[in-house]
Amino acid sequence: MKTSRLAATFAAAAVLVGLAATPAAATPEFSFADCPTVLPTGADPAKWRCEEMAATGTVKFGTLPTLDLPMLRMTFAEGTLDGRFAQTFGALRAEPVRVPRSHLSLEFRYGGFSDFQSNDQRMGEVHLKLAVKGFGVPSTCTIGTDAEPLRFVVKRQTPTEVISTNPLVVRFSIADTAFTVPRSSGCGPFSRMIDQRLGLPSAEGNSLVLHNRVGIRGY
Repeated sequence: MKTSRLAATFAAAAVLVGLAATPAAATPEFSFADCPTVLPTGADPAKWRCEEMAATGTVKFGTLPTLDLPMLRMTFAEGTLDGRFAQTFGALRAEPVRVPRSHLSLEFRYGGFSDFQSNDQRMGEVHLKLAVKGFGVPSTCTIGTDAEPLRFVVKRQTPTEVISTNPLVVRFSIADTAFTVPRSSGCGPFSRMIDQRLGLPSAEGNSLVLHNRVGIRGY
């Protein structure tokens, strides 16, 4: 099986447009404020870069209609360590999305794992969970947990396109239509109501589509 990395795609783009060794300037779209400040022991900063992904898209699962997602930002650093691909997570920031005909909203949170090594079958994998918010709903209420997150194995929907050179910015779309969604967790007396309202658990018919712009800078 032919194997490649999303990182290799970005590296090729960087060479194409002449990415400088010094960090690119922040822009209104990409602040790079969440770039990891500490790289793994032994990492050569010259061989690492920070990537900030700004994405919008849609999500659908259970009995929910297709929901438009507001901005989701994920930042991480990646490079080589001992000659092998490595990655350090920075942060995920997402705006909540309202559940129609309810007082609930959902907010994506990081689920403890991301791997953007890609091959012919996938573009990467990221584990997330959904915080469920509403009047009286416990702050511990989530769909998916750190131990059992929502596992998104995303596939490329469009080619990677370079749209800016300083900083380097690329765009592409990804999707997953094969993930499963468990019952809610940590919701106390609201658990049954939330599961019934959202149609959980949901084993099929789910989809996540993200249209991404990724800013890339060196260390």
